[in-house]
Amino acid sequence: MNYNPMSKEVKEKKKVVKSNTFETIKALYYSGKVKPSLNKIAIALENDSKNLELLLLACQCLLRTKNFDELSSYADATIKLAPKNAGGYYYKGVAFQHTKGKEQEALKNFNEALTLDQDNTIYLKSKAATHLLLYSDYHLPIKFAEKHRVKAEESILKIIALIEHKENPNYTNFLTVGDVCMMLSQAMNAKKYYIKAVNAFNTSDESTQDKNIYKDIIKAQKACIKLLEKFTE
Repeated sequence: MNYNPMSKEVKEKKKVVKSNTFETIKALYYSGKVKPSLNKIAIALENDSKNLELLLLACQCLLRTKNFDELSSYADATIKLAPKNAGGYYYKGVAFQHTKGKEQEALKNFNEALTLDQDNTIYLKSKAATHLLLYSDYHLPIKFAEKHRVKAEESILKIIALIEHKENPNYTNFLTVGDVCMMLSQAMNAKKYYIKAVNAFNTSDESTQDKNIYKDIIKAQKACIKLLEKFTE
């Protein structure tokens, strides 16, 4: 039996390089540079196709660029590599959610993601949004549409309960509650949570600040204010 004393050291070095590559690209993504991040991920994956962190980050980027065909492919690769990782099913669900007529497939994948990560409020929000899409489908019989309304409400109430019980909610949590308040047509409450989201972002550690999410907060806040102004006209 040949024993290579350097093999362990080489493996450790590869782990460090792998981690450094991911952290560097993640920092670029967090700075708001989505497409440059995606380009770097594609290059990195050519040499390390089984890097789960990079595959999931690629899915985040593709979701933001609204390239849902590519998102579906990367989600498939993630599921194949790590079938017990909830993220792959979530992103597959998002790809289906934005494909007309595939809402039921979206729900199937969101449910699978929630089986693996049952209290994930991002997954719950996407599930609720999909149920509401089906609820508003005029071609669906009223009996079935009502079931989707109930399921959407269940997910939304769970989101609010989970985040309200958090000791230190972060800016993403506040954005999520604001978004579900908008789903419930509670614009005043949504405005309150979007303000909290901005404040939480500004006071958070700089290394945890995802500027893409900050843009989401500002965009949602502007839409909320615009809606409220319509009510006061």
